[in-house]
Amino acid sequence: MNAEVVYQVAKALPKEEQKRLFEMLQEEFIIKPSKIDKLKSPILSKEEAIKYLLKNVFNKANL
Repeated sequence: MNAEVVYQVAKALPKEEQKRLFEMLQEEFIIKPSKIDKLKSPILSKEEAIKYLLKNVFNKANL
């Protein structure tokens, strides 16, 4: 059985059963947030960003 067959069968279900199937699939395939995303360091620190802005944006020579 492939995804196309399952999709066609799911479409043939009554709306109430489609909703029930959807809820069952949501419970089965819950994706938990990755711990790796939380450990990523920012691209620029706050201090680096301020230095960049002062040097490149708010520079009197550029005005």
